[in-house]
Amino acid sequence: MDKDKKKFHLINRNVTITVVLNVILMILVISFVTYRIYTKSFYERYRIQMESIVTYVQQYIDDDDMSECADTYVESAKYKETRQFFDDFVDHYTDLHYLYIVKVLDPEDPVKLRSVLAANSTYEKEHEPENVIHLGDGDEEWYTWETADIFREILKGNEDVFFMQPSAWGVDYTLARPLINSQGEHYALLCVDVSGDELKDKLYKSLFINIAMIVVLGAVMVMVLLYWMKTHVTDPIKKLEDSVTEYTESLQNKYHPDDLIFTPPDIKINNEIKTLGDSIAKMSLDLRDYAKINAVTSKKVEGLQGYVTKINDIAYYDPLTHVKNRAAYEKKCEDLETDIFNQMAHFAIVMADINNLKTINDSYGHDKGNEYIMGVCSILSDIYKRSPIFRVGGDEFVIVLEGKDFANRDELIKIAEDELAKTAGDTDAEPWNRYSAALGMAVYVQGEDDSVEKVFKRADEEMYSAKVKMKAGR
Repeated sequence: MDKDKKKFHLINRNVTITVVLNVILMILVISFVTYRIYTKSFYERYRIQMESIVTYVQQYIDDDDMSECADTYVESAKYKETRQFFDDFVDHYTDLHYLYIVKVLDPEDPVKLRSVLAANSTYEKEHEPENVIHLGDGDEEWYTWETADIFREILKGNEDVFFMQPSAWGVDYTLARPLINSQGEHYALLCVDVSGDELKDKLYKSLFINIAMIVVLGAVMVMVLLYWMKTHVTDPIKKLEDSVTEYTESLQNKYHPDDLIFTPPDIKINNEIKTLGDSIAKMSLDLRDYAKINAVTSKKVEGLQGYVTKINDIAYYDPLTHVKNRAAYEKKCEDLETDIFNQMAHFAIVMADINNLKTINDSYGHDKGNEYIMGVCSILSDIYKRSPIFRVGGDEFVIVLEGKDFANRDELIKIAEDELAKTAGDTDAEPWNRYSAALGMAVYVQGEDDSVEKVFKRADEEMYSAKVKMKAGR
């Protein structure tokens, strides 16, 4: 019992680990994709905003007048009006770090860049006058040579350029646009800066919130999945396991037929586990009924022998269709192998694979699916009356033809194919009563086939070929 509990705890642990690892992997993938997409869209929003600002303020710049001021470092009346507009703009648009026009100097000039016009807020002018920048101001420490080279390359072109700019005032995300006078001269750059540190802080905060939500949702998903697995899988398995263990222990040293009855556990979920419990219970009722009949008609020893035989029969029969199962087929193969070895084998194998079973199960439920399986099996049983039929899989049957059925094998498979085609095409019948299956047959050839498996494989290949043709003909 302790071993069973240990095994059950191992199943629980494996299920939990699998669910958690899969959800963690999903969270990592979604987080990575979110980071890439959100970062791109975040910077794109700022680019659009910065372009709008530059386009707006550029309307108030007289390029010829501003070009002359940049050359002479003398303020004109228009220059003063433009500077006042810039100052008023930054007072109202506080998200900007800097708004300015800068002149790029010759490469050998150590100052590198000089201010043409810089927006100064009212606060800076009143409380930090030492930080107010005027026309012609410049300092060797303001910009690095690398930054100056970037500005110089931008000035040569005609496009807006975004880049991260280190300067004496920190790292800024900058948009630089060349200014061109009426003579076609690129005389300065109109720039708008957003604090790079603040930009990254906003980005990382937003990403943190998004990823935190993904993690929380992932945790909720883990709990939901584990709860579902517990209620639908592990708990029902544990209940069934306990009931079967208790049932087998209770049978020791008991001979009364009523003691053979198995009571399935109370499983609320209607799935395969519940079906398995019900099948065991039905099997126990069959055993009880057989034991009662046997007790009346036979002596105790004969009854025990019959009981063993009945158990053996049940072990070799499919509980749904009542034809033989895979275990019986394997036993039959052993007998056929003996005949092959003794050169006495004369048989054929018919392989049948049911079509559309998954569709029936998904659309109408497993009860209709079971009815569909039994209908196909019934057709095959009526045609191959003298041959054993084995259900070797959920939708697969094998028929071993010997004797008269072997002699009439070609006629019988044609009848079976016609009957199945007839029921499959009956549009007046319910979908689960339109029985359809692909059939394939192979005959044992002495001297060529040294095993049953070879004959089975040929029959399987024939069946598969028939299935392909049926699909192509739809």
